[in-house]
Amino acid sequence: MDKVTNKDILERTGLPSMEDLRIRKKFRWTGHLMRMSPDRLPKQILYSQLSSGHRKRGRPRLRFKDTITRNLKLRDIKTDSRTSLSQQRDKRRAIVK
Repeated sequence: MDKVTNKDILERTGLPSMEDLRIRKKFRWTGHLMRMSPDRLPKQILYSQLSSGHRKRGRPRLRFKDTITRNLKLRDIKTDSRTSLSQQRDKRRAIVK
C-alpha cells in the first residue's frame, strides 16, 4: 500500500526520466556531428565501416548509429530528415524536448 513507483514519482514531479535525458544527449551530439565538416575525425568515425576483422558470435553489439536510428523511430522522426533538422536549431529543439 505504501509503495510508490519511480514512474509515479516522475509524473508527480514533472521531471524527465534518465532514459529521456540520455536520448536527448545523444540527439544533441548527433546534431553536432551532422554540422561538422566531413574532414573532422568524429564525423569520419561515425560513417566508417570495418575494412577487415570479424565480430564475436551471437547478436552484434549496437553501434551509436543504430541507437540513434532506433530513438528517431521511437519519436516518429524520419531518418532522412536528420541533416535538415541539424541545420534548423529551433525545430530540432522542439522535437528533442
